[in-house]
Amino acid sequence: MARRIRSRKFRHRGNRTHGGGNTKNRRGKGNKGGVGRAGYHKHRRLYFIKFEGSTKRDKGLHGFTNPAKKVYATISLDQLQDAIGKFPQNDQGVYQVVIPQTKVLSGGQLSAKAHVKAYGFSAKAKEKIEKAGGTTATS
Repeated sequence: MARRIRSRKFRHRGNRTHGGGNTKNRRGKGNKGGVGRAGYHKHRRLYFIKFEGSTKRDKGLHGFTNPAKKVYATISLDQLQDAIGKFPQNDQGVYQVVIPQTKVLSGGQLSAKAHVKAYGFSAKAKEKIEKAGGTTATS
């Protein structure tokens, strides 16, 4: 059967160096630039940055990680305003918002009266909730 794909050798016919660049490039071992990871801080710096990456220490992956650290979710007042209809109201029409393990941040405005119980509040968020006629409590 006939070969339909031309070989690389055939494509380089008539070319002196067959894809090797300068004629001096393939002489001996003098054009390699080192063995292994040599030159990562000199002539192979960009290769190192792009493909090898930096060390774990540079990425913050080296050292102690506290297993008992608690990470709390955050919610802004805008997000709270959008979801306020999902929470129950008491007989005075005040929403009873309970969001455990969440910190309330002050982004946006709150227009409805709400009693908000959460892990924590930023100072501005507390101020805005009270300005809208609501109250805050920490859990």
